[in-house]
Amino acid sequence: MMVRRMLADPRVRHIVHFAVAGFSAFAVDAAMLQLLLHFGLGPLVARPFAIFTAMIVGWLINRTWTFPMPGRPRLREFARYAAVASISSVINYGVYAAILIVRPQTLPFVALVIATAISTIASYSGYRFFTFRHRPKVHPAGPSGSP
Repeated sequence: MMVRRMLADPRVRHIVHFAVAGFSAFAVDAAMLQLLLHFGLGPLVARPFAIFTAMIVGWLINRTWTFPMPGRPRLREFARYAAVASISSVINYGVYAAILIVRPQTLPFVALVIATAISTIASYSGYRFFTFRHRPKVHPAGPSGSP
């Protein structure tokens, strides 16, 4: 009952959607990283491929669910998304690589978790205020169903 009440708030629902989109992209990132490691790529070489795959998944989920955009995807929107995702990925990869270089005994998955947590703040801000800034406004409905 408490969860249902919390999800009735559009701001809470928005953050939950972002978290689900982020977790989905993270899962794709982690799965691709493990797959590429399994096939013999080193952790520093495999990670950019995993990031790229996760970026596509994240864009599609965020565009349709977290920051609903009218119409079909546009190249300009994707370019903004790619710019934010690239900056976030550089932060993510930089932290990931630094952890593995400074503490080589760290498992790549642990470095991935730490790096992703740090880069999440940058990506959310960029997506919300730059990439999807022209999305339709969400207004909470009043008792009569009107804002």
